[in-house]
Amino acid sequence: MRSTSMRACPAPQSGLIFLCAITFAVLAIAYSLSDESLSPSVATPSQQSNANLISSRAVTTLKFVVAISRHGNRGPQFTYPSCPYQMNDTKFWPYGPKELTELGRIRMFNLGKQFRSMYSGFLGDIYRPGEFQAYSTSTQRTLESAELFLAGLFPPTGFQVWNRNLRWQPIPIYPNPRDRNSMVRPWGPNICPIFRADQNKSMAEFEQKYDSELNEFFAQALPYSGYDMDTYNNTTKTVAGIPRYIALYSFWESFLHPQEDGLPLPDWSKEVYPQPLAFLMSKLLQAIAIGTDHQTRFLEGELFQEIVELMRTKVNNSLESNKKMVYYSGHDNTLLGLQAILGLNKEIIGPVKPGSVLILELHQDHADEQFYVEVLNINGGSPDLEPTHLNIPGCDSPCDFHLLLNITEKYYNITDFQKECQVNLAT
Repeated sequence: MRSTSMRACPAPQSGLIFLCAITFAVLAIAYSLSDESLSPSVATPSQQSNANLISSRAVTTLKFVVAISRHGNRGPQFTYPSCPYQMNDTKFWPYGPKELTELGRIRMFNLGKQFRSMYSGFLGDIYRPGEFQAYSTSTQRTLESAELFLAGLFPPTGFQVWNRNLRWQPIPIYPNPRDRNSMVRPWGPNICPIFRADQNKSMAEFEQKYDSELNEFFAQALPYSGYDMDTYNNTTKTVAGIPRYIALYSFWESFLHPQEDGLPLPDWSKEVYPQPLAFLMSKLLQAIAIGTDHQTRFLEGELFQEIVELMRTKVNNSLESNKKMVYYSGHDNTLLGLQAILGLNKEIIGPVKPGSVLILELHQDHADEQFYVEVLNINGGSPDLEPTHLNIPGCDSPCDFHLLLNITEKYYNITDFQKECQVNLAT
């Protein structure tokens, strides 16, 4: 197992510059988002006592927490031709396609504050590297989301206040190469041939199973879309020469993100959104990311393997004794993959809301000293960001730690990703 305290991969100079640019951009965001009074340079007695407050999750059985979030609300990456909110229109998306919106920034900051409320008394008010560690994929939106989350979770206090005019402190974010979200895009590089082969099969099954529903959707949507109706080809499953699933995705992106940002949708959208579009997108996203066990295994099996090892070493008392929480900033596919590994019914796994979090809490029973895991979910679209419990099929709630390892082993027992993916067969 790799060291959990120093997992940073060697990064090129350009990557470091990119990380620094994001960090300094977040400085201003953290300052503008916080309306609380500035902390003094020395903690007051009342502030010191806050560290001893017991919140809703800071119970005496709690030993370790792993939290995995999707990034905050973003702009669209596709839009249909006549969409009034084109992805490159900086009037609506000033940060650009796929980048965090103002709402996304606010929600990720508030999510960090919610974690501070949930785990105060377990996680100290003072950020200490030995107690907490953060990871992120390499995209701008996930890195910024992690920065904002950390700004809400660890506002500087006491000796950590280095600027009285800025409620922010630098906290390192390490690379997370074990999250394989980048290989999910069907139009992207073929990183794992076994995954891609199963993905192609899953998507073909999706196209066949929901062909009539897709035909009906496009019959309703195309007249308003700017696409030429004559370009819809049900034989090749294309619209204007592009795959039908990408056209479907462009409608989803064109409705979902403007609606989340409070923008009015065209009247005609009521014919297709939220339903049947949300249903079709749910099935499409499942086919693309977690359609088979192979897809689930190679998508997030390595990340879950790392999570398992973190908990296992805590159980064996070999993890740094003070390590209390590890946080990962990821994508919707990150959470979809982890939910599938946990065995959640695919019929209820839908599109993941921005800012949603999957939480795995490791507890130790006082009576028999056995370890168990509680799984929680925070819906990023909920106004109160309150966690709800998730039941793992085949395991009582809470779930015995060793039983959890057994029922998920087929997904995380990866020893050589490239060999098992048959990377040498990539074209």
